[in-house]
Amino acid sequence: MSLNYRNKFLFFILLLASFIKIDAQFSMLPITMEIEEDHNISKSRLINLVIALQNNGSDTFTGKLHTILPPGYKVISGTDILVNLQKGEKKYIPLRLIAETNAKAGSSEIKIQLLNDLGAVLSEKITKHIIQVDNNLTMASLSPIIFTTTDNEPVSVKIRITNTGNIAQNISLVCKFPDPDKGSVFVEQEAEIAVKQDSVFTFTYQPSKSLSGTANYIVNISAFRNPEKEIFNTTSITVQNISSKQRYQEPQYSNINDLSKNEITTSFRRVGQNLNMYQIYGNGGFNLPSGYLSLRANASIFNNQELPIITNTNISLFQGSNEYRVGSINKMFETTLSGRGAEYIRHFGTDKKIEIAFVDQNFNLIEKNAFLNNGYGFFAKGSVNTNNDDKNASAVYIYRYDPFEKAKHHILGSEGNYAFNKQWKFNGKINAGLSSYDVQDVLKPSLALETNYKGSIDEYDINGNYFYSSDYFPGNRRGSTQIQQNISKNFNDYNIFTSFSYSNFTPKFYFFTQNQISDNTRFDLGLKFPGIRKLNFGLIYQYQKESSNSFNNFFGNWMSEETRQITAHRLIESLTWSDNKARQSAVISLENGFVQYPLRDTPQFQLRLNANYNFRKLNFNAIYQKGSYYLSEYAFTYRINKDEDYNKLALSLFYNEKFLQQKLNISTGVSYADDLIYGKAPSAFINAKYDAKKFGAFFNSSWYNYSVGSLTNNILTLEVGITINLKKAVLDPGKKGKIQIFTFYDENNNNIYDPGEKAANDYIVNINNVVLKTDALGTALYKDVPFGNFELKQLIQQGWYYDEQKLDLDKYNYPLQIPLHQNGTMTGKLFLDYNASTSLEFDIKTSSIYFNILKNNQLIERFSADDEGKFTSFLPTGEYTVIIDETSLPTNVYCEQKVREVNITAGEITKVPDFILKVKEKRVNKKTFSN
Repeated sequence: MSLNYRNKFLFFILLLASFIKIDAQFSMLPITMEIEEDHNISKSRLINLVIALQNNGSDTFTGKLHTILPPGYKVISGTDILVNLQKGEKKYIPLRLIAETNAKAGSSEIKIQLLNDLGAVLSEKITKHIIQVDNNLTMASLSPIIFTTTDNEPVSVKIRITNTGNIAQNISLVCKFPDPDKGSVFVEQEAEIAVKQDSVFTFTYQPSKSLSGTANYIVNISAFRNPEKEIFNTTSITVQNISSKQRYQEPQYSNINDLSKNEITTSFRRVGQNLNMYQIYGNGGFNLPSGYLSLRANASIFNNQELPIITNTNISLFQGSNEYRVGSINKMFETTLSGRGAEYIRHFGTDKKIEIAFVDQNFNLIEKNAFLNNGYGFFAKGSVNTNNDDKNASAVYIYRYDPFEKAKHHILGSEGNYAFNKQWKFNGKINAGLSSYDVQDVLKPSLALETNYKGSIDEYDINGNYFYSSDYFPGNRRGSTQIQQNISKNFNDYNIFTSFSYSNFTPKFYFFTQNQISDNTRFDLGLKFPGIRKLNFGLIYQYQKESSNSFNNFFGNWMSEETRQITAHRLIESLTWSDNKARQSAVISLENGFVQYPLRDTPQFQLRLNANYNFRKLNFNAIYQKGSYYLSEYAFTYRINKDEDYNKLALSLFYNEKFLQQKLNISTGVSYADDLIYGKAPSAFINAKYDAKKFGAFFNSSWYNYSVGSLTNNILTLEVGITINLKKAVLDPGKKGKIQIFTFYDENNNNIYDPGEKAANDYIVNINNVVLKTDALGTALYKDVPFGNFELKQLIQQGWYYDEQKLDLDKYNYPLQIPLHQNGTMTGKLFLDYNASTSLEFDIKTSSIYFNILKNNQLIERFSADDEGKFTSFLPTGEYTVIIDETSLPTNVYCEQKVREVNITAGEITKVPDFILKVKEKRVNKKTFSN
């Protein structure tokens, strides 16, 4: 080993030995220090520590305790405490610290060092203090009610957010304005709120004319913590229209939007080369002093017609519990009554009614044919529990004269719905008919029965429909038997289902002697397999049988009553794929099997392929068919070429898109079809519709071409139209009046308007929470108010008030004189009493401290003090209770005497004794020390 390396090794050994000696000396210092902690150190902002010092040496020790604190912490008695320990002495030194409101949340280290008289560190101890995270935020509206007077006046909503926690927070406020012309309008603001700070957010919105005309509406505000969008508070503000002239609005409609439409549409349509049609239609309604009138119209005329066609046109009067209607009447019973006529409906309460109508079965209101020539009818119907879908019943009597059968038909029927429970529901109908035929001099009874049900048994879902009508029943389903039954059940992820349907159609007529027979049977048994990723597969066996004598003319024998039938057995395989994220889906189904045709000796193969693909707003569909699936397809094909099978190809492509903020909708598409019956037929269309606030417009165009053999035809159709949207209205069937308000200053307090007393202009009057502001003459007008009871409610205003009263509106013109009496004035202030050296930390803003005024234990008014702690209120004569709202007081601040009783006298100022606010004192722990 060289001399250089030996010297370095010796130096390392000496250095190590010196460190060991120094450490031994430090560890053997005669002074020891320990920290005795308060058990609540992690649960309080006031921290109490006890430092235990022991002098084990032979000399007196002089030094000091030095505290190193994180930001937001302070030592009440100072950061340095002098220490003097005699030989063998032990001392306990109390150390009081406080975590101020700006101390950060979480764990913080507190270091206690023992220094000698030269400032050297002899010992160091560390303890930790934990402040729990407090993310509390409060929200308050500066104006819970906003008054507006003009249509073009913007609305400003002001919200104060206060961070009372101990961490800065990023928040978002969303304000929702319910505008009927624009839908719900959302306005969002974002901000960072520092600890113990607040911020005022202002949302300014220019309401539409429709919203400004609303008597009152609600603006909703929601507050969220970012970035999680965790909602921490919500509030609402009422915007009140105080114009001097207002119309009544139903409470459920006052916050927008279920109004009856008033609109008129005109259009022109051209079909082919020489056929033009002009059309006008619309609907609307307006209130009457008693009830309201509803109008509906639809009129059209072709260029080759002399007489316009007016259908679906009527005038309806709604008056209380009565409805009267004249014009087009359309009623769907087992036998249809449709045409021109009159109807009366009477409501009994909210769930019972009777209906009576007479109908002349001419669908054109201005038809020149003699009255009643096409037949006529009458019906009367009664219903109970009309608002209950689970339990209701009705009965009807129908009389109809049929000039084609030369018969008078009478039908008496009843229908009922009953839900046994959530799973089982039942519907039943019975109709008994009696028909008198003039020519045959026959009186023929008849019957129709129908039932529908759905339910569940041991997880088997079942539903069915059964219908029967006798051969001469004078209804829309004469001589019919129909059965439909479905059953399905889930087995884990599999679904098995079956359905059976049967229909028999054998109607009979005295004026038509040839029998009509049609019979259809179908049975399905299917299984849906569990989905694999985005794919779903299904398999169905299908049996179909169809027979009829209605197509014998296509087989060359018109007068024959022989029935022809087809019978088929098929398998239907289906595959479905969907991707919701990409907004795509595809469906492919294949129907294949064998069919026995009427005039074929052996079964024939048949096939039908259906394919559909959707991509966002694009849709493609394709159908290929080989073989006849219905008797009608086989009969038409046999008539054209009996040796050829029916084939069909159909392709279509559609696209739909919206533009101009969803106002313009355009749909377009092309298609192509080729089959033996209709030949080759390409077609295309484009439709455009524009909807705006006051008007709408539309354009429709289609082209269709077909060619069968040598026959070819092109049809081009064009249509344009415009819709005018008139003012919407809320229609009320009851009696309505107007309240004519006059306010005046009642100087002599006799509640009578005397000569010389002045009208009270710009005064606010509240009727059932609808607020009106009087004009220069002291008048206001509340129109279209339904008869009934209303309340004149007090809105406390500076200087003058009126007495609350009940109003009974029972006439069309209701004069209301409101005498105003002079208010008294109440004033008061807050006084803060605290000791700065012993009080806990607090942060006070007097404008955030609220008071409640009660009279007879009813809340009259709520207000806050100003920035100087003062408050003023104007009150009618009487005794009141003023209570400070403890929940609005800041942390560590309280009020011992929270309630004040005051007596208000008109024209005088009443001073309320000060509300004295105090601050909580710091807690002082006492401990006895001994050596």
